[in-house]
Amino acid sequence: MSAASPTVHRLSSYQLLSLALPVALQMLMQSALGMVDVLMVAPLGATALAAVGLAAKLHFLTLVLQSGIATGCSVLVAQYLGAKDLANSRSIVAAALWTGLGFSLPFFLACAFGARQWMPLINPDAQVAGLAAEFMIITAPALLFTQLIVIYEGALRAQGQTGLPMLAAMVSILTNCALNYGLIFGHWGLPELGVLGAAWGTLLARLLQLVIVVGWVYLRPSGFNLGFTQLIEACQPARLRRFLAFSAPLMANYALWGIGNTCYHALTGFAGTEALAAMAVMVPIESGLFALFVGLASASAVLVGRCLGADQFEQAWYLHRYFDKLTLALLLLLCSALWLAHEPLLNLFAPSPEVAQVLKHTLALFCLLVWIKVLNMVRIIGVLRAGGDNQFCLITDTIVMWGIGLPVFALCVFIWPQSFITLYCLMFLEDALKFVPVWRRIYTRRWLANLTTQPTAPKGEIHV
Repeated sequence: MSAASPTVHRLSSYQLLSLALPVALQMLMQSALGMVDVLMVAPLGATALAAVGLAAKLHFLTLVLQSGIATGCSVLVAQYLGAKDLANSRSIVAAALWTGLGFSLPFFLACAFGARQWMPLINPDAQVAGLAAEFMIITAPALLFTQLIVIYEGALRAQGQTGLPMLAAMVSILTNCALNYGLIFGHWGLPELGVLGAAWGTLLARLLQLVIVVGWVYLRPSGFNLGFTQLIEACQPARLRRFLAFSAPLMANYALWGIGNTCYHALTGFAGTEALAAMAVMVPIESGLFALFVGLASASAVLVGRCLGADQFEQAWYLHRYFDKLTLALLLLLCSALWLAHEPLLNLFAPSPEVAQVLKHTLALFCLLVWIKVLNMVRIIGVLRAGGDNQFCLITDTIVMWGIGLPVFALCVFIWPQSFITLYCLMFLEDALKFVPVWRRIYTRRWLANLTTQPTAPKGEIHV
């Protein structure tokens, strides 16, 4: 390993900024895109705010599910590119596109033609449900656009092209803001549509993002500019089943995580006003830091995946160790800076001395415990999933979140009421419980697998 280590170190250091930081910025903008509509309709009143907020949550949950397919595509494309097998990497992208469209189509139909029927079932307020339904009807095509976008982004990321997805996301969010300003309030001679204006802004911004991403794929030499005949050749049941068999655990994992994370925040609402105020400040802080490390994990997954696809197992192992050390070093730096800046943060965001005290303790806990969550995240996304160890990740996450973490959290909210500080600490319980199993799984080296040579590997050349 020692002979290969210097080369790998130079490679990962050189590619880290070009892979991790654009993905981190894109994650931040992806989160902001969902918040733009919520923030910009706020002047319209509580009903409009609640309706758009409900629709934004539904879009987010759908995005989480769609990300499972995109991640499966990215992992396999990285491995096939490492094996210098462009034909099968193109086949994977085609299979992902068909799978993604088949998966997203029912959601599109349910929103476009049934939102008025099922929306009252999840919100008893007739006005809120009605506005949310109209929002979902208009933005239903965006569900299909988003699925195509995240798949192409995953493939480009595996290829090392991260700048274009970031640029497309930036253009999308700026377009959404401009269209919202014009269509919600009737500026620039545009009609004043209120909540429906925000819906049209979101739809058109997503469409523009899709045009930019697909246009880049087909106008630049990315290798993923599939023709009609090639897409039809990839639409064989055997190939789609192989891809779906690999991606299904990822989709389930993302779905359970997204729903579980929503449950944590919903349960926090029963802990009192101070808890909600503290969480309102913590969420953007957490989102920003986690976005950075998701970018780092994605860079790890691409580099590790390429090494595995090329049978360079010792280099893949070295990369795992390298990203572990880099993650811990960045965490130490960022958490130290966050704690040093906690007084200005409290003065800026805390609405009362009581909330400031709660927030101070919450920030302290976050700085002390976040390394457990982040190191797990980098190891799972950037190492285990890069080696196709998806079933272990799914089983582990399901047991610790739904079998232990959420039940304990709910008990401490409703049965044995605890302070918010204790509840916040319990949000790290599941990561503490899976830390050792994940660490042990890493050191079994079972993830050191070349998926391109396995009998069940998704294959089937697309003739160029």
